[in-house]
Amino acid sequence: MRYLPILEELCSSDSVLFMAAGVIVALVISVKFCDTKRNLIGLIGSFVVYAICEVLSNFYTNYMLEIALLFAGTLALGAFIGFLIGSIVLVRLRGIDGKL
Repeated sequence: MRYLPILEELCSSDSVLFMAAGVIVALVISVKFCDTKRNLIGLIGSFVVYAICEVLSNFYTNYMLEIALLFAGTLALGAFIGFLIGSIVLVRLRGIDGKL
């Protein structure tokens, strides 16, 4: 049983490009939302998708399913990072008064 196969693959190959695509898509969506609550929902949702992909990839399945889980998990991890960055930027732009 491998413990974190998606992170292991991320560090050992060029699947960082998929994560970068997830970050870019999530940043665009985060800017379009411009709402902290929606960004938080996106942040939690993308982490849940990543966690499910990580858990399911620990079970022995066929190779096609593992490749799909790796692809979806890497994109979800990138989306998590993108929503996190977008939320931080949104909170910093709003400042103390809460208006953008």
